[in-house]
Amino acid sequence: MSKTGLLLIDVQPEWYGPNTDTSKHFPNFQDRLISLLSRCRAKGFHVVHIRAKYDTSPEAKSEYTGWHQEFRRLNPGKPLNLTGEPISWAKELEDGSEPVFIKPTFNGFLGTGLHEYLQKKGIKRLILAGLITSVCVQMTANEAFMRGYEVSVVSEACADRSSERHEAAKLLYSGYIWHDLSLDQIK
Repeated sequence: MSKTGLLLIDVQPEWYGPNTDTSKHFPNFQDRLISLLSRCRAKGFHVVHIRAKYDTSPEAKSEYTGWHQEFRRLNPGKPLNLTGEPISWAKELEDGSEPVFIKPTFNGFLGTGLHEYLQKKGIKRLILAGLITSVCVQMTANEAFMRGYEVSVVSEACADRSSERHEAAKLLYSGYIWHDLSLDQIK
């Protein structure tokens, strides 16, 4: 079995839909992500879906909720109440072969059991794609790197709130903690 895993991060309607900055600035994201998903499935890579669902109710208290108040202060108007539901064209297979991890923070590893799953499957190399390049994709890539995985990001299958933010994330971290892998490199 393959030692490579594809992590699809936050491909959710809150981040990519008709009225979002990501769909305006990255109109080819859907086609590119579908192509990446198809290629990785065909190669037998482990496909893992990571989705955001932040419990912002007043009674929610855990080690992963302390950031909510400060996020709201810094980012008025940005969504924080997320459903954890996927966009239909990026759903996991119905046969149960592609696990879904629900994350309570921007980092796909914290509070999810993702690392334990990847270790159990013997996965050493991770390919990341999804939303938002400079936040959840980057924070998950950083954590994967710190845990010793070989990390690649398919930046052409990622999107951000602006092309400038997307390019800035690539400029800062590609070649430093992750490789920028193109779709053409996955055949």
